[in-house]
Amino acid sequence: MSTARVIFMGDDSLDGAAAYLGGVMTHHGVEFTYVPSTRRASQSLLDLGRSLFIVSDYPAKNLDTAAQRKIAASVEKGSSLLMIGGWESFHGLAGEYNEGPLADILPVECKSDDDRVNWCQGVVPAVEAEHPVLGELPWGEPPVFCGFNETTLKQGAQLVLSARPLIIRAMGLTYIDQRYPLLAFGTHGEGKTAALTTDLAPHWVGGWVDWGLQRIRAQAPGGTEVEVGHYYAGFIGQLVRFLTD
Repeated sequence: MSTARVIFMGDDSLDGAAAYLGGVMTHHGVEFTYVPSTRRASQSLLDLGRSLFIVSDYPAKNLDTAAQRKIAASVEKGSSLLMIGGWESFHGLAGEYNEGPLADILPVECKSDDDRVNWCQGVVPAVEAEHPVLGELPWGEPPVFCGFNETTLKQGAQLVLSARPLIIRAMGLTYIDQRYPLLAFGTHGEGKTAALTTDLAPHWVGGWVDWGLQRIRAQAPGGTEVEVGHYYAGFIGQLVRFLTD
């Protein structure tokens, strides 16, 4: 994968949850600038020109309206935006992206109150449409994750994966009736937008982080080493590749 001008904001720190996405992007040869959850993204960082903005568990209070407008303008000119789920993404507990320039361009509609769905019996990704991001991964033998942000699909957006919460009773397995957006894509001007409504790091990622029997050790510069399944790593690689091409 060619080097991409990526800025990754959130997921605590590279010694914490950000070690997962940061480590796997490093494994795939993607160089990125990292901004921890406790810091505001500086205007100078946003002015550099990016091919992909990743917002993951990064509260909206760290991106004021002017900063969000810069990101939206960059996407309109051909960059990409990816929002990844968590307690400080979409609306979440303290994300509060239900209003503002980023909310306007996301492919999903955020709720105006707490949108967290924590599901102890597990949630399964279900394929809704063929897409390059899905690649050759075994979606017929999917991983299980344990939470996501509840959103609704915007008109004109493409739903690729839905979230299907499981019900397990007396060792019998069924699903609840409702399907929720899990992975959706849209466009804004010349750029791409994407919403992945679960997290890619513990705890919501659940078993997804171990998807694939082959083990991959990955470490971002300055971050903690993580060990993950090769299908998990492959999915992230395909997602980032699509959004930076």
